[in-house]
Amino acid sequence: MQAEYKLNKLVVGDPKATVFVGRLNPITDEDALKKIFSRFGDIKRLRLVKDIVTGFSKGYAFIEYYDKYDAEKALRDDDLIIDDKKVLVEGECERILKGWIPRRLGGGFSGKKESGQLRFGCKERPFKRPLLPHKRDRDSLDMNSHSDRYSKDKYSDRHGSYRRSKHHD
Repeated sequence: MQAEYKLNKLVVGDPKATVFVGRLNPITDEDALKKIFSRFGDIKRLRLVKDIVTGFSKGYAFIEYYDKYDAEKALRDDDLIIDDKKVLVEGECERILKGWIPRRLGGGFSGKKESGQLRFGCKERPFKRPLLPHKRDRDSLDMNSHSDRYSKDKYSDRHGSYRRSKHHD
């Protein structure tokens, strides 16, 4: 996509005191957001983004606090569920990150180191060590043991019984 993004000059407020709230349930309204996010501090401004034609929520909002430390408290609580939907809470990026391009124009957090959203170990899916099988003692493996499986004097038929090999040394 070859769109050029220009910062919205109408956006006001302190970007460090503003949080982005995404993945909102379409039924979530401003009152629900105020009720939940006011527990982190006093809200200066709240904007639930809506479609200009239909008036329905687009599923995200911006909340500005009077104090940037209140915004940081909101960012630390990453298990918020509003109207039966887990929401995404992140800092505002448009005015803080140089060269920021919104997701709708091919940008967003798409695996860049600066975003903190790498493929393995991002905020939404923290890195977890893979489960590895424990090393087992070879002698305790019975049928899987090399010496039993490839013994010269016996082999297993399809019924699981052992017979002497026809070929002896």
